Amino acid sequence: MRKLVAWLVVLGACTNVPSGDEPPPPNDEPREHAERFVGLWAVTQPYHALYEQTLYWFHPDGRLEVGQSIPSDCSGHLRRHCVTGSVANCKPEAPYESCTSELTCVFGSEWYSTSSSSTVIAGDCSDGIERPIQFEFNPDSSGNADFGANATLISVGSDANWSHDNWEWAFLKCPDGNPDTCPFDAPLP
Repeated sequence: MRKLVAWLVVLGACTNVPSGDEPPPPNDEPREHAERFVGLWAVTQPYHALYEQTLYWFHPDGRLEVGQSIPSDCSGHLRRHCVTGSVANCKPEAPYESCTSELTCVFGSEWYSTSSSSTVIAGDCSDGIERPIQFEFNPDSSGNADFGANATLISVGSDANWSHDNWEWAFLKCPDGNPDTCPFDAPLP
């Protein structure tokens, strides 16, 4: 009987191992929100014949607010998500290409920083599971508004097999916080 009970305990422990697809447990510890990231950002797709952008407000308390996208009618390259802050569970075959996957995530409503050059954005995913989207930025923040912060997608839900599911993107901080002038070279809607 003891062996049966011990076996059931081991079996129960093995079946409770969390997988990478489950939401992370609640974190009661206060999270950092590095000053570098606080403010209005434009996530753009400037490196092709058309132009797309979505504005994101990174609030100091960790809220992430989605603003207007260009084009505002969500046509062209924004037709799937209507935002530029989107990732897919796939890797493109060649640089500067995109890939498609049934499993995608868009930037959610929260963010935090893990260092002065790394940030995590809550991802709202197509399968209903929230996944953290982690980025590493250029450690030198002096170019955030001029030529972009060179954000590199590190992982989604601790899985590195993810990529931006559209054209190459750039993250530009809007120094004056005015959505009408950010970024500086954006076409008027």
